[in-house]
Amino acid sequence: MDSRADRIIGITRSINFYAVLTLVILVSMYFFALSAALVAYSIIILIAYLLKRKEGGFRWGVSWKFGFGFALILISSIFVIELVSGWIKLEEMSGDAIYILAGAVIFELLVSIGEEMSFRGYILPNLIKSIGQREAVIATSLLFAMLHIPSMLLLGLEKFNAVIMFVTVTAAGIILALLYLADGLKMSSAYHFSWNFFQYHIFSLRGGFGIFGLTAVKPELTGGLVGPEAGLLGLFVLILGILILLVIAPLRKE
Repeated sequence: MDSRADRIIGITRSINFYAVLTLVILVSMYFFALSAALVAYSIIILIAYLLKRKEGGFRWGVSWKFGFGFALILISSIFVIELVSGWIKLEEMSGDAIYILAGAVIFELLVSIGEEMSFRGYILPNLIKSIGQREAVIATSLLFAMLHIPSMLLLGLEKFNAVIMFVTVTAAGIILALLYLADGLKMSSAYHFSWNFFQYHIFSLRGGFGIFGLTAVKPELTGGLVGPEAGLLGLFVLILGILILLVIAPLRKE
């Protein structure tokens, strides 16, 4: 562990950056427009890049393939279980499916890269130097979940589903941190993109975001129209994902 001064610097940098990140996201949500979100994440990417360049740059790693495939397996398993169980039903495909997917690719790329550069690329390494690796993974994942609280409020979640979503997003943050520690930002960003893209836009598990219409029952299990991040099944699958990663890709030093 570094000196006390270095620990304080690491924590201070993380807190300051998180404050800026939160402010940018909240301002973009105020305008409630896709264009505002695109601008916000572009700003986040630029700020993270400029800050990290002073510290030697990001650790991008070698490959993105495992992260992409791992997320696809997890979200596909949730989709299949819910569909076979009759908990969700897909309705007709949107006539604008091509445009939805084209916009989704751009948006989810910006979101996944922006949030991964911020949390796993900048905040996590600083906190590792300050408080240790395991503690930094937990702290970063909680901060990641806290950033999603405004979205939870806008979605109008029931209290039970809101609590489940907070825990589920925290679990997702742990998975992303484990992937980053295993092989850098390419891995975690690919997981983040794949999970969001297939959940929201291909499988259409959040109402109004996908290429299909959706009806859902048993919101305590499925999350309803908010999607599996707000349901017990999604939480269970992500906890299983954490256990799998701890076996095949144990934590390593940054």
